[in-house]
Amino acid sequence: MKKKLAALFLAALMMAGTLAGCGGTGNDGGAPAADNGGSSADAGSADSGTSGGYRMGYSMPARDQFQTSMQMAIEAKAKAEGIEMSVLDANGDVATQLSHVQTWAADGYDAVIIGLCNNDSAADVLAAAGDMKVVFVNRQPSLDVLKDGEVVYVGTDETLYGTEQGNYLADIFQEEGKTDINVVLFMGELGLDNVTKRTNSAKEALAANGLNVNYVYEATANWDRITAMNLFSQFMGSGETVDAVVCNNDEMALGVIEAMKTTGSNEVICPVVGIDATDVGCAAVQSGDMACSVFQDPVAQGEGTITCALGLLNGTEIEGLVDNYYNITPQLVTQENVADFMK
Repeated sequence: MKKKLAALFLAALMMAGTLAGCGGTGNDGGAPAADNGGSSADAGSADSGTSGGYRMGYSMPARDQFQTSMQMAIEAKAKAEGIEMSVLDANGDVATQLSHVQTWAADGYDAVIIGLCNNDSAADVLAAAGDMKVVFVNRQPSLDVLKDGEVVYVGTDETLYGTEQGNYLADIFQEEGKTDINVVLFMGELGLDNVTKRTNSAKEALAANGLNVNYVYEATANWDRITAMNLFSQFMGSGETVDAVVCNNDEMALGVIEAMKTTGSNEVICPVVGIDATDVGCAAVQSGDMACSVFQDPVAQGEGTITCALGLLNGTEIEGLVDNYYNITPQLVTQENVADFMK
């Protein structure tokens, strides 16, 4: 009899161990592997009817300094609100991002936050999301997909970034009495809505200020510092003159600056402008290497996603949301005000 009881007890222990193993977050059966840089915010003790007890997922498009800063803001806000937060990195792959959403939907998550790998994939994300609330962030989908009480966007009008860059450079050249200028332009990943808008708005602002611009070199550096450095080094070998370099983000601008400082005259030969006002970008502005950046606020965007997700889930009014768009205003960063943006 004692042997039978012992056997039954052992069997029960083995069954418990098996069930515990099934609750893991491995990659078996197509489930996404946990991102090394991500984490899960601990659920707090808040009332589950307002925030505590909700489960949310955040699929970031790819990791860089800005996206990491936004991730940290999302996780901090989620933890403060008692939300269980899962963060995964799609590494630029739409199929991977869709698998994130499908897994969270199958696991009964309440909401998802999505930084789109491709702006055109928003409809597929919504189809995969099922009944979950959806907050798009930083990379704007077509506004047609936004829906009252269901789908919102948190971010900035991307045209404002390029406009700030163009107006800043126009002021410089007008003070110098220049009307004809040669410009090099480095873009992020082609096909993304923010790349198109940042690029076109910078060009439009320069033209609107009466400048005759010759774009002597335009290239895609995919947001990457090393790529931009190598491409600009090659350009400098052409002997072409350049009056300004416009970059879709700070990382590419820093790559251009590094190329200038390690090639030829070993100095920054013309104004270089970026976007994001990251920590390293601000340091370059402060030193005078980068002429200006435009502040894209990762904390405000990150916190805004949680604010909006909670509003959608609780059915409450979201202050600052207009036509399902939660707008964050950009700010020009120069040597005069850069200290305000440095930690």
